[in-house]
Amino acid sequence: MNSNYLFPTVCKRVGWVLFVPFAIMGLILMFGHEDWLPALPCKAIALFNGPEWITEKAVGPSPVVQIITENMIEEVIIIGLVIALGLIAFSREKDEDEFVEHLRAKSLVWSLKVNMVLILIATLFLYDSNFLVFTWTYLFGVPLLFAIKFEIELYHFRHQSNEE
Repeated sequence: MNSNYLFPTVCKRVGWVLFVPFAIMGLILMFGHEDWLPALPCKAIALFNGPEWITEKAVGPSPVVQIITENMIEEVIIIGLVIALGLIAFSREKDEDEFVEHLRAKSLVWSLKVNMVLILIATLFLYDSNFLVFTWTYLFGVPLLFAIKFEIELYHFRHQSNEE
């Protein structure tokens, strides 16, 4: 099977090892316990940061591009989760064949459909900060649901094959 868009098999383990601590840190952040996480103050380039009366952190004459000092822990968590979930979702299986590729495609379509339903439900029933929390977690919904669905389908397929 020539699936050259997939990472080597070992990347899935690396993805899970990265996913666990970044997911825990993301949950800590999501539930409002930022003080439990280390501070990573850093100067960053901000696009469309707003006028200085909105943010006291801005340094620079341009209202479009400014240099601000920001705690980068949120950005590190998001980057870590994206990398981890990318490694999990796009790593080759040891027994990669046409059926595994079919399961991969089927799981991806399923995760997209579920995510579209979730965003519709959230748009109708969540408001204010609850919607913002949902959209933050929604960023990771497709790869996370895909990984879960694919692993479940693969598990059922392998155990069904072993019984026959």
